[in-house]
Amino acid sequence: MLNILIINGSGAIGSSIIEELQNSNVNLIITSSSGEKVHGQDTIKWRYNGSSSVDDLYAIIKNNHDSIDSVVNCLGSIFLKPAHLTKEEDFDATIDINLKSSFFILKNTIPLMRKNGGSILFFSSAAASIGLVNHEAIAAAKAGVEGLVKSAAATYSRSNIRINAIALGLVESNLSKNIFSNDTSLEISKKMHSLGRVGSPKNVSKFVKPLIADSSSWITGSVINIDGGLSTTKIAS
Repeated sequence: MLNILIINGSGAIGSSIIEELQNSNVNLIITSSSGEKVHGQDTIKWRYNGSSSVDDLYAIIKNNHDSIDSVVNCLGSIFLKPAHLTKEEDFDATIDINLKSSFFILKNTIPLMRKNGGSILFFSSAAASIGLVNHEAIAAAKAGVEGLVKSAAATYSRSNIRINAIALGLVESNLSKNIFSNDTSLEISKKMHSLGRVGSPKNVSKFVKPLIADSSSWITGSVINIDGGLSTTKIAS
């Protein structure tokens, strides 16, 4: 039975991924900030707080599992301010939760995948590849994630470890609740996506399952856009 680690499984996207995977023949290892069950699945109470917290999480995992077959890192944030109004601590926090968490999760995962191979999946943003107003900090963080994915995919390919990212448009979640609670902001966001609507967690989770499966064994180092056309198309206003 495959061991699949879902980091931050209590978030909207993580929860939806668990719902997609839970009836498969897999063993789900799930972290959540509260430690409460997600879709009836037990979770490890854990919150990211720098590299040492990742070390602590993987120490728990190693005590119970000799290997991990897939990791899906659902940690992330949304921070929307222009650079001249962004405080250093806000920039540092954005880099930390998005980029540094990904690096240290990668670092700790590799030893558990070196023997049998596996799949690691991160999340990026359309903001990493196109210029979006007020996205300077999050664009820098997510561009870093994409660079990490491509370099690590090259480094660990001979160990049959596949490393990819999904770059998202706006998806309804707790992170985006401020946008969804403002009708004007939401309408502007919808118009930015050429399909004329924003995404749901299921738009994402239904693609995760096949991407981490063996059927996608020839996909690595890829950043796959699931963004309603935000990053690749433009329609007349």
